[in-house]
Amino acid sequence: MSRVGEFDFIAQSLAPLSSGYEGAFGLTDDAALLAQKAGLVVTTDTLVQGVHFRSDDPLDLVARKALRVNISDLVAMAAKPHAFLLSIVWPEDIRQDQQNLFVDGLSADVSQYSIPLIGGDTTRGGDRLVITITAFGEVDAPLRRSGARPGDRVFVSGTIGDGFLGLGAADTGLPQHQVEQLNTRYLLPEPRVELIEALRQIASAGLDISDGLVSDAGHLARASGVSLDIRLEDVPLSDPARLWLSRQDNGVDAWSSLFTGGDDYEMLFCVPEKERNALLTAAQACGVPVTEIGEIAEGEGVRVTDDSSKIVQILRTGFTHF
Repeated sequence: MSRVGEFDFIAQSLAPLSSGYEGAFGLTDDAALLAQKAGLVVTTDTLVQGVHFRSDDPLDLVARKALRVNISDLVAMAAKPHAFLLSIVWPEDIRQDQQNLFVDGLSADVSQYSIPLIGGDTTRGGDRLVITITAFGEVDAPLRRSGARPGDRVFVSGTIGDGFLGLGAADTGLPQHQVEQLNTRYLLPEPRVELIEALRQIASAGLDISDGLVSDAGHLARASGVSLDIRLEDVPLSDPARLWLSRQDNGVDAWSSLFTGGDDYEMLFCVPEKERNALLTAAQACGVPVTEIGEIAEGEGVRVTDDSSKIVQILRTGFTHF
């Protein structure tokens, strides 16, 4: 199959993804003109084949995950998705049908999340795919990690640990339908865009869980100058995760793996105690499950306690890139 040139690829495959964003100029200029909005935030993530996604993962799902992890960062600041830049280093041996598959996946989420592509770069070289997305979001007053105060309640959205289990789902020994469920959770995280308004109005601090619950809780605690207490038994788990947990010989090690494995892309956020019921009502209204898992206290660091209030020792806190 003959290769399509860089500019033909941009014009034929990527330019349609900028449709409706006047300042993108159909990806024909050197830069994009951002729409004048009060309060733009920006985030960027790079995904490397063999590091952040498996070499045999379908490229349509890889594209969607690359965009979704950036959207999750926007949600963490209570920002509405606005637009994004895309830079790709294609492997030397990439086939056109694989490039087209990547674009198909990206197109699906451009539509789903109403976030147009407004520019970027493409090149070819090396033996692996490298994707960098820079996403912009709109917000008047961004939600920060530094606003938590003693007495605040700590919540998470969704369930924890599915991303970790999904990475090695085929080796979990779980029923096939649960293997597929976990694999989907790893390949296609769900940024909680429905929670944006509730977070903006109610939350005191927040971030998304990408490196692991304990690690990211530590980031929030340090930024706010507080300690964060997590009740182990209250952390929400999916049915596959609970079944996997029940089959492990060492329960503490198994819990630790779920808490530190990363790739959940759920929200971890704090709410003043007086706003707890308002948060639960707002979350129910927008259809996103949230669970109270602990509270903010004086001090520093993260403490995980079991149902007897004994501290659970978590030796590894989470994923690190270095």
